[in-house]
Amino acid sequence: MDTASSPEKVHNVPVPERYLPLVYQVLAEAHRGEGAVEHGGHDTRGKPPVYGDPTGWTEEEVARLYRESTPKQRTAFEYLAEHPDREVRSRELGRAVYPDDEPDVAEGRLYGVLGSFGRRSAKYGKSKWFFRAYRERHADGKLGYFVYEMPAEQAAWIRRASGRPDPA
Repeated sequence: MDTASSPEKVHNVPVPERYLPLVYQVLAEAHRGEGAVEHGGHDTRGKPPVYGDPTGWTEEEVARLYRESTPKQRTAFEYLAEHPDREVRSRELGRAVYPDDEPDVAEGRLYGVLGSFGRRSAKYGKSKWFFRAYRERHADGKLGYFVYEMPAEQAAWIRRASGRPDPA
């Protein structure tokens, strides 16, 4: 559709507030041509979009961000740092951050925790997180859990910032 000569249709889609940061990020990436979703909502590269670029952060920036984070954000970062280079699904991470909540509730609350982290990343001049985050895609094309993976180098930075020892 040529949007210069004819206006695009606009749709009002109810989105839970905790998901707005992710929706905005996907829309911005699609607009810039960086996302894995093209106009029409089809995956253009056969893989899920990745929301993290660990190479764009320094240890000092990650340490500062860790210190300025909420207790729940720090818990999420520490859990990922305790499991470096391992894919951690949102359900598992949600239970680590909110161990007393039901799994669905914990996972939903995790999205709010990470959404606010995403907004704060912009304060550091970053458009990507310092760890990978993407949505699983099932064989039938439906989206699954979010998956997070913190590289070993960034995990070591978090452990140092938190005062936790490196694993033996």
